[in-house]
Amino acid sequence: KHRAAPKEQKRWKMPPPVVRSVVFIQALIRRRAFLLSFLGSAKPDPEDIARVVDQAPPDPLVSVALYFCRRARNPSFVDFDREALAVAGIVSQKERTIKMSDVEEVEHFYRGLVPDDHMSLVILKEKLDSMVVKAQEDLQDTIRLMESPTPAKVRAAIEHCRASVYVPDMMANRVFSESLLRLEECCEATAEAFRRDFGRAATVPEIDAIRARVEDAYGPVETSVREEGDLVRQRRTQYLEMELDTRWSRPFAGPLPPHSRAARRYELELGKDNPKVRDFVQEERRYVVALEAALEVDLSTLQGKLRELVQKRRDARARSIIADLDERIDDVNSEVQRVIEQGIVQIGCDNPKVTQRAKEMLSLDAHSAVYSMQAERVAEELRFEIARNDPSPEAGDRRRGAAMNVEALLDRLSPLHLVQNTLRDEFAQELADVAAARRAAQAGGGP
Repeated sequence: KHRAAPKEQKRWKMPPPVVRSVVFIQALIRRRAFLLSFLGSAKPDPEDIARVVDQAPPDPLVSVALYFCRRARNPSFVDFDREALAVAGIVSQKERTIKMSDVEEVEHFYRGLVPDDHMSLVILKEKLDSMVVKAQEDLQDTIRLMESPTPAKVRAAIEHCRASVYVPDMMANRVFSESLLRLEECCEATAEAFRRDFGRAATVPEIDAIRARVEDAYGPVETSVREEGDLVRQRRTQYLEMELDTRWSRPFAGPLPPHSRAARRYELELGKDNPKVRDFVQEERRYVVALEAALEVDLSTLQGKLRELVQKRRDARARSIIADLDERIDDVNSEVQRVIEQGIVQIGCDNPKVTQRAKEMLSLDAHSAVYSMQAERVAEELRFEIARNDPSPEAGDRRRGAAMNVEALLDRLSPLHLVQNTLRDEFAQELADVAAARRAAQAGGGP
């Protein structure tokens, strides 16, 4: 079994690096002075060094090792008062190369070895205080000059200060106390803004976009807004799944466009891989096939009647019979027009089957009349939705669907038709939004 780690790690008091550097330089000077005195060169040949090796001072690194071995075995030979004062003087004169952690380590080492009011400790504490004040001021200036500060940016500034100034862990609270308060204030303000955004978000993509912004804004900083965003998303998906199960009858009945709009909404928010969404989309496809088949049956029957009546009309000689056949042909044409209108409403004005059969079976005048009347009908629906100004996603789908239907119906009319300019001018903004959404979908690889 692994042994539990101790709650607090003991800080070993290691001699400051300054002491090692001084001992090394002293040993180097002694050796160079000896070589100059006895061999006349500071860098003699190895053969010459071998002749005086027994008399020469040891190598500087060996001297350092011997010194610290003696120091470890018998610390009492060290004059800590003198050493502490010398080290403090050297450390206090350094500006660029000294680190806050180095000064703190030196102060920690001599604490207890010399009196608390010793001049060396006073010098080191003053040096440490000046470094702390400078680090605090620089960090506060950095945070104050930030453009659109976020918790992630403030945290990054704190960590950069910690790394660049080498702030020791035991001094972090002292150095970063003000900055941590600023970080807390920034977190609270940012959280309130995101909570308002989550309250206004109505769709899963909008919620996901806000959640992505939360990650960018907070980064490694902990926040409860993440859990709140997850809860908002969960509630929205649960609502959609419940609506999917309870709102729509099985099998589908009524006009197809509301089902198609709902299918696209469910695919967008719940995902195409959701089992309930897959079942709904499959049911939609079956319903499309059933409606198209019923339309084809009705139109084929009427087309057969129309051919039969036209043939009888050609063979007829009596005026009364011709007049009767003309009346019956008009009735069949009216029925064809009614079936086409019903197909536009039930299946959709942009359905290829409806569009093709309308071109084949309607005269130019009848075709123009049918599509212009349908355009006026859909335009009235769009006016109603615009006047309601409902902010819900479903209302937005209805507005976009009506605008798309207006555009589809106008595209099937002659460019010179009277309703073209009237409706395109009235719904210029809505049609522009539809075109922009279509371009965005095509650019993103959508349908």
